[in-house]
Amino acid sequence: MIDTPAKPAAPESPEPAAYPARKVWWILGGSITGAALVTGVAIFGSWSWVVSSTDEDETRTKEYDQAVDAVDVRADVGDIAFEAVDGTALEFQLKTRWLGEEPETREDWDGDVFSATGECAQGRFFGLDVDQCQTNYVLGLPAGTDATAETDVGTVSLEGVDGAVDVETGVGDVVGEDLRATSTTIESGVGSVTLEYDQVLGDIVIDAGTGDVIITVPDDGTTYDVDFEGGVGDRNIEIATDPSVQADYTIAVTSGVGSLTVRYGH
Repeated sequence: MIDTPAKPAAPESPEPAAYPARKVWWILGGSITGAALVTGVAIFGSWSWVVSSTDEDETRTKEYDQAVDAVDVRADVGDIAFEAVDGTALEFQLKTRWLGEEPETREDWDGDVFSATGECAQGRFFGLDVDQCQTNYVLGLPAGTDATAETDVGTVSLEGVDGAVDVETGVGDVVGEDLRATSTTIESGVGSVTLEYDQVLGDIVIDAGTGDVIITVPDDGTTYDVDFEGGVGDRNIEIATDPSVQADYTIAVTSGVGSLTVRYGH
């Protein structure tokens, strides 16, 4: 009997080598780093352009010698100031500052109502719309003129105003001094509200998102019903109060985050 030698087993074909995980991470990390560098360069380039560019400014003043019952001023970005003046003429001043495209401003009359609007051209910075201008208004108001102001970003100030007051701000403080307003309505997103009255002649209604509210009234015998709805913040009522049916006027304040102080003037 002849023994047939066994054939040696064929060597197993080697499996394809797995792609090294370390290389995968190197590639992924390199891609992320590259994207970050490109983004950083883009941001720095845009920032450098904004910083190095020269802005422009312009100031316009005018006096309107005609009857005025109310003014309405609206600005995308900029401060708005109302000041009581003697006489019957409406005094107007606009200080404009911009970078790139000049803002669009306009003034109109509708009967006895004067309106002014300042709109910023939006530029692009890191993919975001950015306002690159300011339109700052100062109006001198004759006695009894109602004042309305609206600004997305900016401070609204009122001095000696004795008409109805209606103010709306997105980000910015509201400051009033020597007020004799026949009614006051304030809506503030982010910013403090500080109002000092020489005489209160109407209800005071304030809706404040984030920011303290301080109201100072004269100790002249006027009675108030104070209503405060607050989320986070203290309530400091330092004046005599009466129920609404007996009070002369109502002070109603709604606040998300911030304290309320109502006090007598010194």
